[in-house]
Amino acid sequence: MSAREHMPKRIGLLLDSLVGGGAERIALNFADAFRALGHDVHVFIVRDEVAHDTHGHRIHALSETGVLARSRPLNKWLLARRLRRVVADIEADGHPFDFFISNAEDMDRISGMARLPQVFIRYRNSMMHFLSAKIGRKTGLKRIIRQYRWRQKFRRIYSGRHIVAITEAMRQELLEEMGIVPASLAVIYNPFDFEQLRALALEPARLPEAPYIVYAARIGERKDQELLIRAWREAGVPHGLVLLGGTTDDKEEAYLQHLKALVKTLGVEGRVLFAGFQKNPYPWVKHAALFAMSSQSEGLPTVLIESLILGTPVVSTDCPTGPSEILTGEFARYLSPVGDVAALARNIRAALEGYPPITDESLAKFHRDYAIGRYLALAQAVARP
Repeated sequence: MSAREHMPKRIGLLLDSLVGGGAERIALNFADAFRALGHDVHVFIVRDEVAHDTHGHRIHALSETGVLARSRPLNKWLLARRLRRVVADIEADGHPFDFFISNAEDMDRISGMARLPQVFIRYRNSMMHFLSAKIGRKTGLKRIIRQYRWRQKFRRIYSGRHIVAITEAMRQELLEEMGIVPASLAVIYNPFDFEQLRALALEPARLPEAPYIVYAARIGERKDQELLIRAWREAGVPHGLVLLGGTTDDKEEAYLQHLKALVKTLGVEGRVLFAGFQKNPYPWVKHAALFAMSSQSEGLPTVLIESLILGTPVVSTDCPTGPSEILTGEFARYLSPVGDVAALARNIRAALEGYPPITDESLAKFHRDYAIGRYLALAQAVARP
């Protein structure tokens, strides 16, 4: 093994912003893990929006709002030029970046336009689900044209790039359904620091006094909190329901108001708590009797893994993709079809009555050291001359 392989690496993490939930936390998990190993870590964000604790990492914002021009193509080009300039300024000390990891759609495209070398794109959200949403109810020629255009766009952005799928199902989708031909393709699950999560879960928080079920996710139709509210009510359990998560746009805010109206209509106002975005959601998750996820689609749902690490039983919709690769073996019976209120209600009751033991051995593939080691080995394997 060469001396170069033992030297600290300079690593860039690319994000749209640091507002939101799972994807942002995972990126910061990467930053923490690489820094703990002595590597030089820089976090680049398109918009200067930060809601998470950045743990003292160096954050480089390309713009305040992500908008440098009214024309979308010109705006992307200007952001790419600015990214290349910020990277060049950092590399002026004579130490180039060894590799970058892109964690968001805008940065996937911008990093390609900036021609950054050795960018690993984390394929984290289903393109097929996105494509289905964009096509909507269109039929005939309009459907064919829209589908063709989006597939061509995906292929322009992702073909010939280094891609790391975060689930096996997503790897198969990328190759078989989308027809993308990457420069390299690997499957690496997201990294989790078990010890740090458990320490954060011990921090003080103003939690409900009565037993409760929790779901932590950005408020939105894809997360389908309405399904969970209806299933929880149908389950008829004595536990309250806590929904952690905020909104980031008008559409999500409208959905939140819809949920609050639904709770009122169902007559359960006093038993459902909308707790908003929490910088540290882990005490809420650790002390919950159950974590229930109701999503229509995911990449690799961070919250499911974090809940299991904290010893909290989990039930989930069997949405594409991820839950079926997390809840395996005897845990698989706690998966329910997407959109099925009755099935989710049955699983909520069953999980509260009894749940299999949760061990670190069953979660080993999600441990930080395993995932980070895979990324470093991958970077070395495809390193440019």
